Amino acid sequence: MKIMSWLDSEDYWYMNSLSEQNKEINYYGYVMEVGDEEDSSRIKIMVVELQSVKMVMGFIVPLSMDLSGQLDMGFICQERPNKDIPFSCKLSGEVKTLTYTGDDLQKIEYAGLSLEKFYQNKGIKFYLLDLRPISEQNQDMP
Repeated sequence: MKIMSWLDSEDYWYMNSLSEQNKEINYYGYVMEVGDEEDSSRIKIMVVELQSVKMVMGFIVPLSMDLSGQLDMGFICQERPNKDIPFSCKLSGEVKTLTYTGDDLQKIEYAGLSLEKFYQNKGIKFYLLDLRPISEQNQDMP
């Protein structure tokens, strides 16, 4: 599986400079599952901390997506949409859980803001991207 991610120019060029210097990017990846006490609905967020870059990528993924293997990513920006920076990682297997009552969109907002605030307090930029098919994203829309 390969995931393409759009970055702000500043983050892209910093990551590009590390890549050109063949510097290893330290990372840690885990899964966050958000559900309510009745477990009527859940969302799954794959979180990859790019520690060397002080950046965290959160990807909302389908519940059925297998995240046990190697994940390949490519990072692009507005100035270079056709030149991605490749990155490969494997998640740790750690699953963090968060309980929140509401529909999927409310759970995403709550989890996204919680993660953003947590990382922002550490001086780390947080991105959140929804990788679910459109049919799953629109379940909570009227």
